[in-house]
Amino acid sequence: MKEKCAIKKSCSFYISDMHFATMLMPFIKKQIENEINVTTFLENNYSNNIELVLARTKIEEKQKKEILNINWRENKDNKYSNIEKVLKNKIIKNKENIIIINGSREYIEMENEFIKKFIEKNSKKYEGTTIFIMDFYEVGSFNENITEILNNHEIIFNTSGEHKIEEVFERNVPEAKVN
Repeated sequence: MKEKCAIKKSCSFYISDMHFATMLMPFIKKQIENEINVTTFLENNYSNNIELVLARTKIEEKQKKEILNINWRENKDNKYSNIEKVLKNKIIKNKENIIIINGSREYIEMENEFIKKFIEKNSKKYEGTTIFIMDFYEVGSFNENITEILNNHEIIFNTSGEHKIEEVFERNVPEAKVN
């Protein structure tokens, strides 16, 4: 019996578009080396930032081309049917897949709902497949409590890589009792 589609979620916070591109580059390079499929849903266009980082990075030309072949342009499509087409074309069965989502909190939530719906609708087809969803939030773009975002993810991604959230942030710290 095949395992059902495994979903793993991470979040990350960045301070500028260039920070996002710079932070992501070593991770993307590693994924390409490991032949892991990368798909993006971006509210803004990051092509220029990615090209600039690549121009200043010592990466083989073949890897640069593969990184540039990832869609770094905005995808402001808010229709499930169009997102479904992208996922059907990009998600590879029985393999690890990474989906990078970057945008406002509303955009990230909408894309996650579409991905969840797609996986539920196609659960049999994607048995044995792993999907790692990475939600990237710009620090200045949300005023809500960061705790809510952290509670919806298992892992946090930062410039030093992936970490369990508990390794970076304390959760549910009991209040000190005053006698």
